[in-house]
Amino acid sequence: MTTNEALRLADVDPLVFTERASAAKVIGAVALDVVMPLAVLAAGIAIAVAGLPAVGAILVVIALILLGVAAWLLGRTGRTLGAATVDIRVVRRSTGAAAGSRALLALVSGALGAYDLRRGRDPFAPAIAAFAFPEAGEGALASVRPRRGMVPTLSLDSGERLSLDSALVLGRDPVAPPDAPAQVYRWADMSRTLSKSHVRFEWDGRQVWVTDLGSTNGTFVRGAGSPTPLLAHQRTPVPGTVTLEIGDRVLTIREAGR
Repeated sequence: MTTNEALRLADVDPLVFTERASAAKVIGAVALDVVMPLAVLAAGIAIAVAGLPAVGAILVVIALILLGVAAWLLGRTGRTLGAATVDIRVVRRSTGAAAGSRALLALVSGALGAYDLRRGRDPFAPAIAAFAFPEAGEGALASVRPRRGMVPTLSLDSGERLSLDSALVLGRDPVAPPDAPAQVYRWADMSRTLSKSHVRFEWDGRQVWVTDLGSTNGTFVRGAGSPTPLLAHQRTPVPGTVTLEIGDRVLTIREAGR
């Protein structure tokens, strides 16, 4: 068994250190996000029936806009107007990530949970300190000079193949910070499930490391069971050949020669 084959990802709890929101806060958020727009909608219909169709139509449009914005914010950030007012975030219980494009379905199915940002950790915040990348030329890894023909590659679901002969940041519009230099690859994503700087890949000559850069929709490693989420900002070793789910996109890390 090789070193890569022996590696296993540790089970992680994406909601560690979080606190469930109280029923009062949830009710308050629902009142602002749902009850208030529905009341405006009902008032608009009543006014239209009473003989003021123009005013009623305006109120109906305002109500529909409010409901649409609430649904959009729920899927993107879990912080609707109501949630922000009572200081909670609504995320998937299984991953700690925003609900995404199927937010309403997830809400109805009970897959979402509300978490108090005043009493516990924000589910979007890292549970541990961010990994400190070494300065260029520092330590043993800096002396490793991998040969191009021996490095792993990334195979994207859109057909591209990227070499890991240097650190790589992947995303919708990625940027590498000055203190952690890397190549960047802009991956076209019409679904917008990729964050601008979503994930970082490194190969030290022996091992592939993956770091989720605090993305909205998370980075998941496919295994025998359910995909395993990576904790944000935690530099994690992965097997030599493995498939990752990044938002709605999929890529495969392949060992050299495969």
